[in-house]
Amino acid sequence: MAEQSWVESQATAATEWEEVEMTRMTTSGGKEEKNDDSAVHRASLVACSFESLWTRLTAFPLIDAKAAAREAIDQSRAAGRRRRRPTLLCFGSGASRQQLPPALADEQLLIVTMTKVPYNDSDSLHWELLYSVYKHMINDRSNQSRVPRIGAHWETIGFQGDDPATDLRGVGIFGLCQLLFLISEGLNSQMVAKLLDLSRDDRQNFPLSVVGLNFTKMIIDRLKQGKLNKLILKENSCITIVNGIYRGCFLIFYRMWVSRKCTILDFNAVSTEINDTVKRRPKYLLNMANLPEA
Repeated sequence: MAEQSWVESQATAATEWEEVEMTRMTTSGGKEEKNDDSAVHRASLVACSFESLWTRLTAFPLIDAKAAAREAIDQSRAAGRRRRRPTLLCFGSGASRQQLPPALADEQLLIVTMTKVPYNDSDSLHWELLYSVYKHMINDRSNQSRVPRIGAHWETIGFQGDDPATDLRGVGIFGLCQLLFLISEGLNSQMVAKLLDLSRDDRQNFPLSVVGLNFTKMIIDRLKQGKLNKLILKENSCITIVNGIYRGCFLIFYRMWVSRKCTILDFNAVSTEINDTVKRRPKYLLNMANLPEA
């Protein structure tokens, strides 16, 4: 039943999006321009949730990105096999018991595929995603105020400069998807406000969005290696596990940052500690995601 519903949702999304596809901006000669006055960026939008945008984003075949994702998964698995000790190979690692069925393997591939899709300034759906991240982050759901494509306002929500697209290397638009999940569905507005306020603190400030992109990279590395398969099989969903661990990363990050009175000088140490938790105790992070926010 789970497989059928997932396939049906993709087919439905593809059908519904056909009309929207007719109005999507395309570039001349394949060139992209960061034109803040383009129709894409002038369009009146209402901030969307992760679920709404994820369904539409994943409705396209993305053939080239999917091929790159398959290669990345194969390389990651091969590297893992080379690192495994010969003695463990003799007795088996248990990986054969944790292979994903076709529907979940397709969902896993889809998530990795989205990390191979760069931000495209001519794609109205990509702009809607980025716009929604900003609007949810500042807790403004209206479509009254215009959000410039380029500007210092992106730094106020934790990107490194005036163009968020430059921070997405390695995670593609999936990095934005997870940020949107966190602030539109993963955390309540009070917790989002606490995170944003802490990130802007005079002493304890940190680049909030960049932190999230780092967490995405950590989780995707484990997903590609097949290290989350056991949790995925139990939940019968890849995106639920990936997003749940992501939410857990932010909850533990917030608690560590506050309790230890961390500053940006502590970021590398804290990030390393959380990455180690993603590797060794992903279930702990997933369970944290099921607890009330601090």
